[in-house]
Amino acid sequence: MFDKFKDIINKATTEGVSIPITAKMMASLIEKKSGEEDIVVHISPEYIVLRGTTEVKKMMLKKKVAFTVTLKPVQIEKRTILFQLVGMKPVNVNFINHKLFNRPPFFEYHNRMIKIDFNAWDMVKKVPVGQIKSFELVEGAMNIKLAL
Repeated sequence: MFDKFKDIINKATTEGVSIPITAKMMASLIEKKSGEEDIVVHISPEYIVLRGTTEVKKMMLKKKVAFTVTLKPVQIEKRTILFQLVGMKPVNVNFINHKLFNRPPFFEYHNRMIKIDFNAWDMVKKVPVGQIKSFELVEGAMNIKLAL
């Protein structure tokens, strides 16, 4: 019995614990933290694409603007992943990026880079120890491995 438990702990220490984050989970968190309502996330093996609309105020006028944001993961830091903003449609407008992604501590936006802190995710929060060892983008999900 003790050997089984020891093997499980050793495996988690060396290989890590895999946590899948689906596109739907990511969309839900972005909607919750940004205040937007119609965010759609598509995860492919290369990129994460976010689509939605946001309200823009300009000179006392409010207008809904549709946007598409393409993100590429570039670096892991403890329990955060840094994404590069690869593309923004219709135009790369800094205030839209700030409105969507500058929500510390969950998201931070600076200089075309978006830092997502996965401690904000309930699934990741359930494993209070360890750091992100690796991640993999697959169709429809991002698989994160936490290791001690």
